[in-house]
Amino acid sequence: MIARGHPLSFLEEGDDDSIDMSTPWGLGRAYANEGWAYLTANDGWNADGSMGGREFNRVPFTGEFLMTDSEGHSWTPYVPRNSPYELTNIKRWQPLVESDGLGYVSTQEHVTPHIGSTGRYFGFSSKEDEEAFSSRTIDAPDYLNRYNEIVHDVLNESATTAESPYKQFAISFFDNKFNSLIPLKIAYFLRSTTRENYTTTDFYQITLEVQLAVYNGILLAWKEKIRHDRPRPPTMVKHKLGDALVEAYAGPGQGVQTIKASEWEPFIRTMPHSEYPSGSSCLCEAFARQIENFLGDDTIEPALQFPPGPPPPGFDAPPLEFASWSEISQVCGDSRAWGGMHFAGAVPAGAELCGSTDMAKSIHDSFERLKVGDESAAIFKTDIGELMVRPR
Repeated sequence: MIARGHPLSFLEEGDDDSIDMSTPWGLGRAYANEGWAYLTANDGWNADGSMGGREFNRVPFTGEFLMTDSEGHSWTPYVPRNSPYELTNIKRWQPLVESDGLGYVSTQEHVTPHIGSTGRYFGFSSKEDEEAFSSRTIDAPDYLNRYNEIVHDVLNESATTAESPYKQFAISFFDNKFNSLIPLKIAYFLRSTTRENYTTTDFYQITLEVQLAVYNGILLAWKEKIRHDRPRPPTMVKHKLGDALVEAYAGPGQGVQTIKASEWEPFIRTMPHSEYPSGSSCLCEAFARQIENFLGDDTIEPALQFPPGPPPPGFDAPPLEFASWSEISQVCGDSRAWGGMHFAGAVPAGAELCGSTDMAKSIHDSFERLKVGDESAAIFKTDIGELMVRPR
């Protein structure tokens, strides 16, 4: 419960579904709903499925459509080079076969492959800033011709993680960014609002700045994921080592055992998109740099701890403790390699892609201009213009 009058008390005000425009939260919700509806119809994600040209039973967010903009740049549907059952191109992503453990077996489809090409970037202070960020690229992974070597690194790391409650907790905690990054941000501002005189407006502002930074980071990461189209560790471990016996993580509750390499799996689900670069490290770095820019300091003093306070009953892992926003970004990214979902080199590549303070400064500048009434700094406008395709 947040006390009435606390700068963050708005988090608990107007928590019903009312859109009574005579109330502040009702009016705010009405404007938010209107803006959200317009945004999702024009942001290039195909949120309503209309970009597929289908009139009925549309498939939201699908990339199965053809599009050519006025400059002649085209989007054609992404097609994996490999089937889930046969690896014919060992340097390209292979959809994995998944099971819910209850008899339902499915194959992966690359999630939203189009957004790096058709998605709109938002929040930059100038078109030049947006173009500079959205045109960033990274080189091919330096391990592209070393899969014979790095599959062993993945297995060794999984064995180390199987004996580290800290790493296992970090993997679980950072798997869902909404349940990790957002609580850490809120925890920081809840404890420091009174001491450092941050206002409700400050909290609103940094929340929106972070959302924009993470959103833009996702678009950039997806552009590069599709361009590089690299396979995940489970694919390469099985391909390179087959039924060879290895010492590795043997599955939930099984610890480290001697198993066939073909039976190895990561600690948690490998998400349905290509491996390089790490999307998690990209967006976690964008998150960290945006907050650092807002605060003017990377240091978190005293350090943030999760879970806060005494550990709950049955919790046997050391708490996660972060003395800087950079440390949050680092552990968030590293956890993807610890769990076997990424090769280690994909993590710094993602952080490099979304790193530096250029985007953070540009987004912050937009909000500072808006605060003094500069309407030209609006995050998006109804005359948003044609949806353009960014070449792959």
